[in-house]
Amino acid sequence: MSIFLQQVFNTLSSASVYALLAVGVTLVFGLTRIVNFAHGDLLTVGSYVLFLVAPGGAVWFLAGFTAAIVAVAVLAVVLERLLFRHTLVAPIRGFLVSLGLIQIIESGLSYAFTASPRTVHPAIDRVWTVGGVDMPADRVLVIVGTVAVFLALTYYLERTKAGLMIRAVAIDAETAGLMGAPVTRAIAGVFALGGMLAGAGGAFGALLAPVTPFLGYSLILKGFAVALIGGLGNVRGAVLGAIVLAALETIVITIGLSTWVSFLGFAMMIVLLVVRPRGLLRGVDAEI
Repeated sequence: MSIFLQQVFNTLSSASVYALLAVGVTLVFGLTRIVNFAHGDLLTVGSYVLFLVAPGGAVWFLAGFTAAIVAVAVLAVVLERLLFRHTLVAPIRGFLVSLGLIQIIESGLSYAFTASPRTVHPAIDRVWTVGGVDMPADRVLVIVGTVAVFLALTYYLERTKAGLMIRAVAIDAETAGLMGAPVTRAIAGVFALGGMLAGAGGAFGALLAPVTPFLGYSLILKGFAVALIGGLGNVRGAVLGAIVLAALETIVITIGLSTWVSFLGFAMMIVLLVVRPRGLLRGVDAEI
């Protein structure tokens, strides 16, 4: 049992990063229908910001975490203003732009930092043991921090005027615009939110594994899988998708089939797309 619980704990911390990535993807898609594959590389930028700012320790991590959120949010808005705004009439163009951005961002990071893995010093260098389960403090921080981010996001989307505007535009942009909602500002706001989530995911992810310029590429596929499983465009669906994928990974690893984790995860995604195309919580139609 302790081995199973250990795997549950380890997988939950990794699933937290998947969930942050998936929610950012699903927010942007829900409003613009743009499948932004470069979102994973925004997460990588957040990891490098943390690497540059935080030499170790909780206080420096908090500073680096804040810097990562702000820097990636600004970058996301700049990309929306300069590139993605011009693709809204044909979202497939936004998808193609995102593919080009992957190469640009990864090449830029490789030039600036080389391809060598960079390790971020722990925020809290401690391991707690509870019921036979080893719980590194950094992994606990990732899980608790992710929950806090999602609670704040839910409050923003459901309880604030700006959040309600974003939801209205997502449901029917044309009608919302006719009623006076600033649609273009809402879209920029969603890109900023997505950037903040990517920055948070990058900061948390840097605590779990070494950072390389290609980190985003390895994570974005799982991020999209999580979003599709839960329902693309549905924030709660993205969280549910992360939990489902984490549960599957935990079971597979526990029974000794760790090399099959990716295969089974994507197989589940494919089956769901065939049986329930709009995901577990019925997201928007994934047509671009």
